[in-house]
Amino acid sequence: MNKNARLCRFALQRTIITSLLVLVAMAGQGQVKCHVEGTLETDAWGDEIIICEAGTDLRVVDEPRFHVIAKDGKFTYDIETDFPRLYVVFFLKQQETGSWFQGKFLTENCNVNVTMYKDKHVRIISNGEEGRKFAVKDSIEDAHFWNPVQEIDDQLENPDRRAEFFKADFISAINEAKTWNVDSLPQAYVDSVRQIVNHYMQNRNEMYTTKGWQLKQQRDSITDGLRPFRLAYAKEHPMLWTLYDVLDAIQILNDANVYGINPSEWEPYLTLYHDKLINLYPNHPIHQQIGTAETAYHLQPGKSYIDYTVRNIDDQLVPISSLIRGKVVLIDLWASWCGPCRRHSKAMIPVYERYKDKGFTVVAIARERNREDMENAARKDGYPWISLLELQDENHVWEKNGAGNAGGAMFLIDRNGIILSTSTDSEELEPLIKKALNIE
Repeated sequence: MNKNARLCRFALQRTIITSLLVLVAMAGQGQVKCHVEGTLETDAWGDEIIICEAGTDLRVVDEPRFHVIAKDGKFTYDIETDFPRLYVVFFLKQQETGSWFQGKFLTENCNVNVTMYKDKHVRIISNGEEGRKFAVKDSIEDAHFWNPVQEIDDQLENPDRRAEFFKADFISAINEAKTWNVDSLPQAYVDSVRQIVNHYMQNRNEMYTTKGWQLKQQRDSITDGLRPFRLAYAKEHPMLWTLYDVLDAIQILNDANVYGINPSEWEPYLTLYHDKLINLYPNHPIHQQIGTAETAYHLQPGKSYIDYTVRNIDDQLVPISSLIRGKVVLIDLWASWCGPCRRHSKAMIPVYERYKDKGFTVVAIARERNREDMENAARKDGYPWISLLELQDENHVWEKNGAGNAGGAMFLIDRNGIILSTSTDSEELEPLIKKALNIE
C-alpha cells in the first residue's frame, strides 16, 4: 500500500471514529443519573417511601416504581431523567393521613442523601452543582430566618410556659377539647367549649397574652422578610431551583381567589422570570410548564378560553374547541375522589335540566386513574350529561386549566368562547347562564 493510500485510509478511520464519538456524545446528552441513599430516623410512619417527580398526584398517576421499601431503616433508589428535574420524597402513610413532610431534590449526575424524621422536614444533602447552590441559600435562610423562628416556636410550644403566652380560657378550652368524651357531657357544656375554641380559631390574635403577642409579632416580622430575601437572592444567584419556585408561585396565584391569598406577594416571581430567568437553561422543559401555568393564570372572566386536547366519547383525541364552539357551556372538571367537586356538579343538575333545551350544555371531564371509578361516580350521582375522561393526566388538562392537583374547577363560557365565570356555585352561575342565553 503506497503512502497516499495509507493516508486516505487513516483519514477515513479517523472520520469514522470521530463520527462515532459524536454519536455517543449525542446519545448521552441530557442523560441524568441520580443515586439516592436514605435513612429513616423513625418507624412511626412505616417503611414505605414515595419518590416521584414533583407535581405527581398519586390519586391519578401511581406506578410501582414510585414505591420504595426501606430495610432496617435504609433505602436506595436510582433515577434516570432526560434533564435535571425536581423530585419529592415522603412517607406514604404521612400523605394518606394528610400530615406529611416532603423533601425535594433535583436529579443531577450526583448522589443525594436523604434523612427522614417523624415530625419535621426531610433533610436533603446533594453533591450536585444545583444541590450545592441550593445548600448555600438554605444555610443563609436558616441563619437569618428559620433558626430565630424555631427559637420563638420552642418558647411558644413549651408546655411549662404556656400560661405566659396564651390566655387562660383558651388553654382551658383546648385542654377540654382534647380530652373530653362528648357523649358523657351535657350538650350545653360541649357547645360552650366549642364556641370558645371556634372564636379563637377565627380570631387567632386574641388567644395570646401581651407577652405571647409580642413573641408572635417578632416571629411574623422575621417570616415577612423571607419572600423578599428569596426574590433578591434569585436575582443575584439565578439557578434551576428558582425556575421551579416561579412555577410554584404561579400555582399559588391560580389558587389565590380560593384561599384568599394576596396576589401582589407572588406576582413579583413572574416579573423576575421575564426580566431575568427566561433564558436560563433555555432548553429545559420547565419553561414550557411555566408558560402553560402562566396562560392558565390568565383564565379569568372576560378572557378567551383556551384550546387543548381531550378524548371524546369515541376515545378519539380532539380539540376541546370542537366540542364547545357556538355553545353556552359549562366546563366541569371533576374527579370521583373529590367530594366538593361532586357536590358542585350535582348542584348543577337542576340548572342543566332547566336550560338544556335552550342552548346550554355541560362538558364534563373526569381526572381519574381508571375509567371504572368515573363511571361508578357518575352513575351514583346521576349526571344527565356525558363525562369525558382524562386518564392518568395523559393530556395535562388540569395543568392547562390551572387546577394543579385540586380535584376540579368550573368555567362558564359563552358562544364566542369568552369566559363568563369561574365560580362553582350553581346559584351564582344560573343568572349568568340565563343572560348568555338571552332569557329574561
